[in-house]
Amino acid sequence: MNALVIIDMLNGFCRPGFPLSLPGSTTRLESYVAERIEASLEVGDMVIFVCDSHKMDDPEIGRPYPIHCLEGTSEARIIDSLQKFEKHSIILAKRTLSIFLDTGLEGVLEKARPEVVEVTGVCTDICDLFAVYELRIRGYSVFVSQDGVLALHPEEQVPTLQYMESHLGARVEYAHAIGRGEDRG
Repeated sequence: MNALVIIDMLNGFCRPGFPLSLPGSTTRLESYVAERIEASLEVGDMVIFVCDSHKMDDPEIGRPYPIHCLEGTSEARIIDSLQKFEKHSIILAKRTLSIFLDTGLEGVLEKARPEVVEVTGVCTDICDLFAVYELRIRGYSVFVSQDGVLALHPEEQVPTLQYMESHLGARVEYAHAIGRGEDRG
């Protein structure tokens, strides 16, 4: 069994008009994540959404990040294109950059003992990077596809993936677009 971990595929990052909205379209990312969810469910793998659900006193609110994805708001909801998968998935709330701190993920993964954990979602250069680190220090084999993640700062996409591979030991699959700039549409 493997696990697909989907990070912060929320309105607050993937839809325009919010303080931490990604600068470009997430259409291709959404398609990739939906395809990976369908494939994972088909073979009985775990699908886990780990989603920002902040309170005003959370350590990252206001500094270094603006107020975002407050618990119970539309900003903190999973995007419409992926909502149909919620009932077949484990959904965990996070209040920090960590996918493990007070989320329950550790127990879920310890019980399932996945062979490989695939990290998808946003943002490559923030929460995805921390997720790969946290998974690797716990001994998990981690896979990341360039098509399955997007950076808040597009210029950081490839360098962050390279860091995940060279310094954290993740297996990274690069999209055909590497070296030609980031196609975000």
